Amino acid sequence: MSLKPWYREQHGTVGAGAGLGQVNIGKFCSQPQPVVSRDGQVALVCYGEISNLADLQDRLTRAGHGAAEGGMPGLLVRLYEVFGREFLGMLDGFFVLAIWDGHHRSLLVANDRLGLVPVFYAHQGGRFMFATQVKAISQQAGFDRQLNLAAVAQFFRFQRLLGENTFFEGIRWLRHGSCLVYEADRDCLSQASYWDFDRLPEENRGISFGEAVEETGRLLGRAVEKCLQGEQRLGIYLTGGLDSRTILGFSRRLGADVSTITYGIPGCRDLVYAARLAKQLGAEHHAFPQENGRWMQEHVPFHLEATEGFTTLIHSHAAISLEPARQWMDVNLTGFNGDQLLGCRVVDHFPVGFAGLSEASFLTAIFQYHNQYSVWPGITEADEKQLYLPQVYNHTRDAAFESLRDDLRYYQRLPYERRADFISQVNQCVHLSHFNMVYQRAYMENRYPFCDYPLMNFVYSLPMDFRKQDRLYLAVINREIPRVTRVPRDTDDMLLTDRTWIRRVHGSWQKTRRIVNRHLFHIFPEFPTFHSDPGGWVRRDLRDWAAGILFDKRALERGILDPAFVRSVFDLHMSGVELYSIGKLAPLITFEMMMRRFFDE
Repeated sequence: MSLKPWYREQHGTVGAGAGLGQVNIGKFCSQPQPVVSRDGQVALVCYGEISNLADLQDRLTRAGHGAAEGGMPGLLVRLYEVFGREFLGMLDGFFVLAIWDGHHRSLLVANDRLGLVPVFYAHQGGRFMFATQVKAISQQAGFDRQLNLAAVAQFFRFQRLLGENTFFEGIRWLRHGSCLVYEADRDCLSQASYWDFDRLPEENRGISFGEAVEETGRLLGRAVEKCLQGEQRLGIYLTGGLDSRTILGFSRRLGADVSTITYGIPGCRDLVYAARLAKQLGAEHHAFPQENGRWMQEHVPFHLEATEGFTTLIHSHAAISLEPARQWMDVNLTGFNGDQLLGCRVVDHFPVGFAGLSEASFLTAIFQYHNQYSVWPGITEADEKQLYLPQVYNHTRDAAFESLRDDLRYYQRLPYERRADFISQVNQCVHLSHFNMVYQRAYMENRYPFCDYPLMNFVYSLPMDFRKQDRLYLAVINREIPRVTRVPRDTDDMLLTDRTWIRRVHGSWQKTRRIVNRHLFHIFPEFPTFHSDPGGWVRRDLRDWAAGILFDKRALERGILDPAFVRSVFDLHMSGVELYSIGKLAPLITFEMMMRRFFDE
C-alpha cells in the first residue's frame, strides 16, 4: 500500500491474533497509531478529518466525562467507550476507522456517510481482513484470486463498479455510511448501515427561493471556512467550471492564500478561464499544458496502481501536475460533489424526464443514463453480446443490468427524481469521479467543502426545482462571490452574472466572433471546450502502446474477451468514424492492464 517513498507506515498488535495499522502520506491524523485506551482494551487506527471535534468534546463533558487526550484518534476511542457504535452518527467529516474491543474480542470497521475513503474487506478461512486498497487483501498468502465476472460486466457497461463489487470474488466494497463488526471468537461478521440518504431531512416546501439562497450561501461559506483551518498549504485544482471557482471565491473572500493549478490541452477553456479567474482573485497560478498524449504512457501505470482498475485510463488526466503540485500545496480544496449537490446534475440530464415513469421505465432510463450519458458512451447490448467468449457470456449476460436493479432497492421508497439524485451521488460521484481524489491522495490530501454535512442536509431538504438548471448555484455565487461570475463558464462559454444586460452584450459579442471566424476571417481565438483528448491521443500518440496491450499473447489467450471483437473496437476507434468510441476502448485497455498487474503477478 506504500505507493510513494514519502508514505508513512504504522502498525501494531492490539490483541491475541489481531493487528491494526495504516499507510498514508501522513498529513492528516499524524499522531502515532494504533491509539490505545487507558485500560489497554480498546485500540484504534483512523484516517481522515473530523470537523466537529470541539462539539464532540463538549458532548463528552456534558455526559459527565473528562476531555479526551490524543487529538482526533484519542477522542474517537473515548467516544466509542462512552457511546458505543452510536458515536458514528455524531461524526461530521470524511474518515475510515477501525476499533479493536478487547472486552468483547470484536473489531469495528466504519466509514463516513459518503464513503469518501474506500474500504474493502474479506472474510474467509477464519480470517477477517480489511484495507483501503484491494491489493492489501488479494496479495495475502492463501487468498484465492478469482475474477468476479459480475464486476467485469459492470465495468464494461458503466466504466465503473457498482454496489459492493470488486474485481475479486470474496473481496467486498463497504457501502457508504456503514460499519462492519467482526467477532473473533465466533468468526462471525455482520454489517449495518448507520446512515443513508433516506435519513436526510424531509423536503422543506415552506421555504422561499430567496431564503434558500441566503442560507445556502451562509452554510457554503462556513463549509469552506472549516477547510481553511490548520497549518497546511492549501491549493485548488481550478477549471472553467462552477465548483472550483466557487471554492476559490469563498477562500479569497475569507482571506486565505491558496495556489491554483490547471492542466489541459493548449488553449482549452479550462486553461484560459482558470488563468483569468486566478488573476481576478489574486491567486498564485500554475498551468500544465498537455501538448500531446505521450504523458499517458508514462503515468497510466501508476494511475492503475493507485485506483486498482476501478476507473479507466481516461481519468488519469491530472497526472502531469501531481508531482510538481507538492511544491505548492499539502491539501487540495476539491470541488468534488459541487455540481451534484447544488445542481442535481443527473435530473437535468436524465434521458427521458420523470413524468409518467413506471418502475420498469425508470430502471431502463437509469441504466441508459449510466451507460451512455454520465460517461463517455459505453458498449451497447449488441456490443456486449459480441464482447465475451460464449462460455463467459453465459455468466456476464444481464449481470450489469441486474446489479443496477439490485442497487436501486435502497431507494425504492423515494420519488423517481430523488432516487436518480441519490443513485448518481453514489454511483457517479463516489464510485467514479471520486477516484480522481483517491489517485491524488498519493501526493496530497483533500478537503471537501461540498460534502459538509450541515450544507448537505439543508440543500437536500430544498424543493428540487430550486436546484435544477443550476438555478440555486448561480444565485448563490452571484449573491456571495460576484467576482467569479465575470469569467465565462467552460461548458457554454457564457458569463455567469445575473445582470441580464451584461450577459446579453457578452452573448452578442460571442455570436459575432463566431460568425466572423466562420464566414469571413478566422481572426478571433476559439477555445476548445474539452480539457483533454484521450480519444485523439490514443489514435495519434499511443496507437502502438494500446495495440501492444490489447493484442499481446496474454490478452489474446486470456479466455474472457473475444479477440476478434476487441480488434473491431480498436479498428473502429482508430478510423475516427465513431466520435466517442474511447468510451468502449479505454475500458478494454484498462481491464487488460488490471489483469496483468493484480491477477497475473
